[in-house]
Amino acid sequence: MSSPLPTHTLAEWQALILPGLSLTAADRPLAASLVGGDAGRLEIDELREGLRIRARSWVGVIRFQNFEIRIIPKLAGGQAGLAQMLALTSGLSALRRNRGQRYLAVADSAHLFDLLALLFAEACERIIQGGLLHDYVEREADLPVLRGRLLVDQQIRQHYGRVDRLACRYDDHLTDIVENQILAAALTVCRLRVNQPTVRLHIHRLHTLFTAVCTAHAPADWKSVRATMQYHRLNEHYREAHELAWLLLEGMGVEDLLASGRTRSFAFLLDMNQLFERFIVRFVEHALAQEVYRVQTQKRDRSVIWDLLRQRPYTHITPDILVQAGNGRRLAVDAKYKLYDERQLSAADIYQSFLYAYAHSDASDQPPAALLLYPASGVAEKPTFLQIRGIDRGVKANLAAQPIPILKAMAEMENQIIGPVSAALKEIIKSAM
Repeated sequence: MSSPLPTHTLAEWQALILPGLSLTAADRPLAASLVGGDAGRLEIDELREGLRIRARSWVGVIRFQNFEIRIIPKLAGGQAGLAQMLALTSGLSALRRNRGQRYLAVADSAHLFDLLALLFAEACERIIQGGLLHDYVEREADLPVLRGRLLVDQQIRQHYGRVDRLACRYDDHLTDIVENQILAAALTVCRLRVNQPTVRLHIHRLHTLFTAVCTAHAPADWKSVRATMQYHRLNEHYREAHELAWLLLEGMGVEDLLASGRTRSFAFLLDMNQLFERFIVRFVEHALAQEVYRVQTQKRDRSVIWDLLRQRPYTHITPDILVQAGNGRRLAVDAKYKLYDERQLSAADIYQSFLYAYAHSDASDQPPAALLLYPASGVAEKPTFLQIRGIDRGVKANLAAQPIPILKAMAEMENQIIGPVSAALKEIIKSAM
């Protein structure tokens, strides 16, 4: 067994200089896929004598040939807090169970990928204990005896005058179905990349079992498979394991998922921007659970920005959340995973929020308003209030930017209480409506 790689840890948005390290030729394709432009997941600068790594909003692990980088979600409370956040946003009960002793011990000695792989393995074991799902799969084959239905046209074309080979179409009761194939593919990805010995042994045993009963080849379009997957009485117990499988497969990236063979270099990263947006949706719903407001998510509107010459929509706007009161008043809420309690709001985010305010304004005399929510880093937890004022000094629009302490918010959600964080959010929403 190879010795553990040197590991270097940093938090999201943090920079780290690693003297004496360099990228190998095998590392460079992976590094190139991670950097570049606004969509880059991190920054890697090769110095004369070392490397400079700067994290962005992505967390996880990057394993190069000679060293490993772990990006810890500081604002979400580390590995354990991230697991709790995933549970609250994805409905994964596996992440809620026994968060204390054993899972935290694994999280301390391993990285996020190993932690999720362990939870995934336990979800797969629960499926095995309950029995693997079988289904009828339609097959066609040339058989020595009749099975199912004889395909007369194929029999005439391929075996004319023969009775020892019959072209048949029949249903076979198999475990090689998509529900099991998803798990087998995710176990294949985990088996090649899990680092913690106990978890690796766990995954290897499950991989042997699942690949014996079904294929582990990835479907051509995983997004299509996920979008069309339907859960019902027979396969509902697969839902939790599938959700963990999607986290693992999507975190690896499609190009890595479809790669064959054992690769020592890999990256498993989760976008905290997207996760924070989903978390804020759940937290707003929690804070307004006892109110009469209607909460809509990702409501796309193509009628706001209009191409006058062509008489058609020019582009669309999509706030993360749209809160609507009974009187028709609407409030656009946007979530930004940025350190806005340590620095000023960016001009781009201010302009975007005010655009949402004007786009969803009504005919009342009350100025339009928008709300921007961001994670509190502990430096300051006071909201920021901005206004657009006309030359007459009259208020034309309002914008409130509210920090959300993630750990405190998660505690209130888990305990199903309206605590200080939920109450503050509810109050700022009601005041804007």
